[in-house]
Formats: sequence, C-alpha cells, structure tokens
Amino acid sequence: MKFIVCASILSAALFKLTDAACAGPYAQCGGNNFSGEKCCQSGYKCVSINEWYAQCEVDNSAQAAPAPSAAAPPTSNAAAWDNQNPWGNQNQQQQNPWENQNPWGNQNQQQQNPWENQNSWENQNQQQQNPWENQNQPQAPQQQAPPQQAPPQPAPAGNGGNGSSQNFFQNEIYANPKFIEEVDSSMAKLDGDLKAKAEKVKSVPTAVWLAWEGAPGEVAQHLEAAGSKTVVFIMYMIPTRDCNANASAGGASSLEAYKGHVDNIANTIKSHPNSKVVMILEPDTLGNLVTANSEACKNVHTLHKNALSYGVNVFGSMSNVSVYIDAAHGAWLGNSTDKVAAVIKEILNNAPNGKIRGLSTNISNYQPVASEYGYHQKLASALSAVGVPDMHFVVDTGRNGVGISSDTWCNLVGTGFGERSKGNPNPGMPLLDAYMWLKTPGEADGSSSGARADPGCAKSDSLPGAPDAGQWFHDYFVQLLTNAKPGF
Repeated sequence: MKFIVCASILSAALFKLTDAACAGPYAQCGGNNFSGEKCCQSGYKCVSINEWYAQCEVDNSAQAAPAPSAAAPPTSNAAAWDNQNPWGNQNQQQQNPWENQNPWGNQNQQQQNPWENQNSWENQNQQQQNPWENQNQPQAPQQQAPPQQAPPQPAPAGNGGNGSSQNFFQNEIYANPKFIEEVDSSMAKLDGDLKAKAEKVKSVPTAVWLAWEGAPGEVAQHLEAAGSKTVVFIMYMIPTRDCNANASAGGASSLEAYKGHVDNIANTIKSHPNSKVVMILEPDTLGNLVTANSEACKNVHTLHKNALSYGVNVFGSMSNVSVYIDAAHGAWLGNSTDKVAAVIKEILNNAPNGKIRGLSTNISNYQPVASEYGYHQKLASALSAVGVPDMHFVVDTGRNGVGISSDTWCNLVGTGFGERSKGNPNPGMPLLDAYMWLKTPGEADGSSSGARADPGCAKSDSLPGAPDAGQWFHDYFVQLLTNAKPGF
C-alpha cells in the first residue's frame, strides 16, 4: 500500500513537472523567431494567430480530460508566471526574471513586491479590483441540472492593468526650463525679427528627457515646478541603447540598474500624487526589435523586451501616469504593423499590472502629420486584431513643419518647426491625443566628427558642424525657426 501511494505521488509529480515545462494558458507558444516553449499544458493547444504570434488556447477536442484549473484567468498576478520564462534566457548576465514567482525580483527594498495580492502603489485606485480576479469563472449549475463543461475562457487582456487611461495632454502642458535656457543662448546671437520669433518659441512645451544616470534625481524638481500642469517625460535609459549605435549609445549599465532607475522615478512620482505625468518609453527600441537584424541588436532583443515590460508594469500601474510606448515612425515601420502589434502584445502580456494609453511616433524625425496618422490607423487596427484595442497616439511635431520625407535621420537640412504642442489637436483625427515637441528641437542628433562620430551624420543632406547628440546646435535652431510652418 505504501508503495502504491508513493508511486502515485511520484507519477503525479512527474506529470506536473512535464506539464509545467510547456507554456501556460494563453501564453505565447510559437511564431517567427520565438525561442520559448512550443508546447502547451494539458487541455490546451498551440493556435497560430499570425506568422509572428501563436498562443495556448483551450483544446475543445480533448473531451476525455477535464480542463485544468488554470483555464480560468488566474486569481493572482503571480500565477500567470509560474514555472515559465516567456522570453527564454538569452541575456546570460540576467537571471531568470520569473524565478520564485516574482518576475521583477526585489531590487528596490523600499518598494513592496508588485505581485503580492495588491497594487504596488498602495491601492491608489481603490475602486480597481484585480482585473483577473473572479472574471469569467464557470457558473455553478442549477439545482438538479446536469453538470456542464465550462466554456472556453478568453485570453487575459493585453492592456488590462490598473493604471491610468486618461489623456493628460488635455491638461496644460509643462514647458521644460532647459529648452528655454537653450533658446536664450541662441537669442544672444540673434537680432531683429528672428530674435522676436525665438522669444515666442520659449513658450512651447517640450518633453523632459531622462537619458543619463543622474536624470531620475531631477524628476522631483520638474514635478514641483509644474504644479498642476502635465509633465511629459521620455525614458531613454534602456541598456545598450540603440544597439550601441555611435551617436546615441549609452543607457543603464544592466537590466537590474534599469529597474532601479524605473523604481526610483516611480517612487518620486508616487510622492507627488497630485501630479499628472505622461511617460513615453524608449524611443527607437520597438523599431529595433521589429526590424534590426544585426548581431548587436539581436543579442539584446530579450533584454529590451524585459526592460519595456518592466517599465509598463511599474509606470502603467499608477493612476497619475499615462504610458506610451514609442513606435518609431511610419516610414520605418509602416509596412510591418502586424509584427509591431505582435511585439507590443508580448510586452504587454508580461506586464499584467500595467496598461498603456497608446504609442508615440515620429520622435526625432520629420514625417508629416497626415502620413503619421495613416500609420496610427494601421497600428490601431493591427493591435485590435491581437486583443489590444483602444490605442491612442501622440506625434512629434517639433521638426516636421516642412514635411520632408527622407531616409536621413541626422540633422536633416531644410526642416522647420511644426505644429505647437497641443492636446486633442484635430477633430478629424480621433486617435490622436496630441501634437507634442518630443525631441528637443535645436538639439543635435549626432556629429560627423569626434569620438562619437556617426556616418549617418556625414551625409550631404545633414547640416554640417553639429555637436554630439543632445547638445545644443545653434545653426540648426536657426534653420528650424526660419522654416517654421506655421510660422512664429
């Protein structure tokens, strides 16, 4: 008898271990370039959604076996991540982020475990229940009615976290004091009509970039200076930024360091509960995830997905933060919107506590608003098809006034300031939350000389004489001011 009992326990344990090695309910199980588990747990089968994405769905053909308890949405956020790492472990410097059922570890000791039965931001949104708890549970059969098999359960929503879905651009937007100081430095070299126009430029709100190690320490002063105005932050600290491209290389030293920056910024925002924040995550990263096939980029794809998911999960769980992931621009990704949607879906699925308001486009580029809005419409349709509906967009209009379409990205000649920063700018474009000067117009994209020289900045249609990326470029500011449409 003891042998039978022990054998039964051992058999059950072996089955559980075998089953756990496969992808869980509604997890990704296939798609081009997918390297995770390609089998599904008992009661589920791998169903292809498109060439880039397949997920485990209820196997209705398995009549003999009862559906496992995991068929219903998990009742705690931790359950969805048990015994699996949806992205593998391609970054050898990083430990399995899903180990011990807390996918984000415990890097910031001041912050509670965000998976532990509560919103990590101390239930600021008290009316919001766990979005997966007690939803779509099988109904108890009526008395004397025969038991019925539970219907197939829908996959967890790809954008169903606890954070804000408000358009904070409808509020008055904060003007970055650094931009005002930079314009003042150029005004000292101008006179007459140009100087008068430059004075007007200072009133246009621009984003605050968080792009260096000390940037998280500057967040509080911006929130305090803004008061009731909306502060637009751009997080640009992802490790191996731009796959270590010459002009924009940098970022946090590791994924753990990046998480620490996210936590520090989030805790600062948490200490200013009346503030309104737009957080735009990591320009160019999504574009590189979708199209960059160099070894330098492929080696950090997993790292970058993990970093984006962590940012969404933390910032996107806060009631006073609206999150947008950067989606490059239509000239880059306009023909790859299905793949863009699949990557975004993957990022969101691994950030169940957070939600995004939408996507930003055209950062640091020159595409016309009309063409970008066509890209927005395609993205919204592709995302809705994979279960991520109701996306909204913000477009960078800082340098697209002339509407030049070119493959030159660095200090393009002939450009001008575009539409001023404004929420809900065009009733005919209902998906568009805002025009916004996201890239600081007047700061260089990169240089053709020096230690950080980039060949992309040495083209014949790049304005010569530029300093390193992020440094003020007076001649470029004058060009933008001269060619502004609408003018100042």
